[in-house]
This record gives sequence, C-alpha cells and structure tokens, in this order.
Amino acid sequence: MHPKAAISPEAQTFLDACTPIPNTPFADIDFPTLRSSTTQAYQSQIDLALARYPVTVTEREIAGLLCQIVAPPNANSTRQILYFFGGGFVQGSPNEDLPITAALAIKTGATMIVPYYPLAPENPFPAALSTLTHLATELLRADPKTLLAGESAGGNLALAVTHRLRKKDLQPNAIALLSPAADIAYVGDSGAADRDPVLPAHRMAVVRQAYLQETDPNHPDVSPINGPFDATFPPTFITTGTRDLLMSTCIRLAHILRNVGAQTDLRIWEGLWHVFEFYPEIPEADASLTEIAAFLDHHF
Repeated sequence: MHPKAAISPEAQTFLDACTPIPNTPFADIDFPTLRSSTTQAYQSQIDLALARYPVTVTEREIAGLLCQIVAPPNANSTRQILYFFGGGFVQGSPNEDLPITAALAIKTGATMIVPYYPLAPENPFPAALSTLTHLATELLRADPKTLLAGESAGGNLALAVTHRLRKKDLQPNAIALLSPAADIAYVGDSGAADRDPVLPAHRMAVVRQAYLQETDPNHPDVSPINGPFDATFPPTFITTGTRDLLMSTCIRLAHILRNVGAQTDLRIWEGLWHVFEFYPEIPEADASLTEIAAFLDHHF
C-alpha cells in the first residue's frame, strides 16, 4: 500500500470530500445558472478569507471597466497589483477570488485592482483580452510600477496581455501566475493523468468551445505559451500542484522562460490541485500566497 501524499490533514479532508464533476455537454450548460451556483458554493471560502484578511472592498470604474478594489489597512500608496480572476473564461468574478486577492493585499500592502472582464460564450475571444489589454495599458502608463497576477484563465490572460503590452514598449515589472492556462490546445501528461479534483480534463473542451469558437487554439493570443519570449520578459513566478490538470503546462512554460534567460520561479506543491490557493481552509494555500507575496514584494 502506498502512503498518502505529504499534504496537510485539511488538504486530505478536502480531497476525501470531493465528488466527480459531471461531464455536461456544452449545449446543455446554462451558463448564468453555473455562475450563480458557483458563487454560492464558494461563499464559505470568501467569508473565511475576509475574516482572516481585514481588507476594504469597493468598486471603481477604471479606463471604462468596472473593477473591484481590494485595499489593506494603511495601504502603501506606491503599490498596486492588477489581478485577473479565473474560471475558464466562462465564469468567475472578483468576488470569488477574494480568498486570493485579500491575502495578497494584506501580505504585500498593495491595493489589488480586479476587473470584471467579459465572459464567454456571450463574449468570446478576443473580448476579454482586448478589454484587459486596454486597462493594463492605461494603468501602466499612469503607474509603471504596477505588477500583474492572475490564476487559471486569468493567468492565460495575464500572459497574453503582457505579450500585447510588450508590442507597445510596456510591461509589468513582474508577473505571478497561479496554475496558468497558458496552453488551451494541449494540457500534456497531467491532462492525460486527469487527477485534478476541481478541474477535470473534460472541462477543457467546454473552455475551447465557449471561448475560442472558431479561433485556432494554438494562436499565441489564446495559448500565450506560443508567444514571443526572450530574456527581457518580466520576472515570472508560477505555482502549480502535482494533481493540477495544468501542471504539465506550467512546467513547459517555466522551461521556455528559462531557456530564453528570463527570470523564472516554478513552485510545484506535492499532492495539491488546480489553484489550491483559493481554499483558505488548507494551510498550504496561505504558505503559497506568502511565497507569491514575497516575490511581488521584491519586484515593487
């Protein structure tokens, strides 16, 4: 009998409680209902995070886009982080990401700017990318010290936005990516293993059909792992877990960045899953967010 992975009892309890996510055909998915039910399901994590991290949450329109502003007490006025939420391009919002953004705000002293970007399938590619590129351009022109972060689909968008920014001679000083969906076309060995309790392999087909529709999944704007990287690419911190469906993608991305001489940190957590940092009930989430915050702190 093999021993269990070296994870916390809390993480093991989470895994033991997980039930398989059904493989619902794309045509049968009611996306508004999916979004509202997901928000309700994650409310306990949001409440726990806000009790632990005493931030102020407001909303403000920036560059024509509504954004959630997550500010720590005595926020450092010289620090802001632009953060893109995940959800496979079809669901999610800044509210669901408060377990991450509130923690990073407290740990870095920075104000988090979390935009409500347009979701597919109502707003397929390139709606989110174009909207976020415009926002990032305006923020970086106003404050070149703005850093960038995102998870899952938000990590995809952070990379794709950075490629577009670099064509304008702009870029953030650093990027933090939590289980980034950097390659929509191919998820590699970890996809074949299909061991992720929160992101099964069959969900990638939904992502491709909803977000891309007729767009080539290998295009660098939708799979930014295929974009242009060189030694001047911003320092990048990548986190994943050995159960993460996208672990292979994260490893490949780190390999590409290192090969061109870009500063890259890859952290692989034993036994953990896709964007495990979202779950404040497990101690590994806080530990990973502390590492991410230290990386961001170093690059302000």
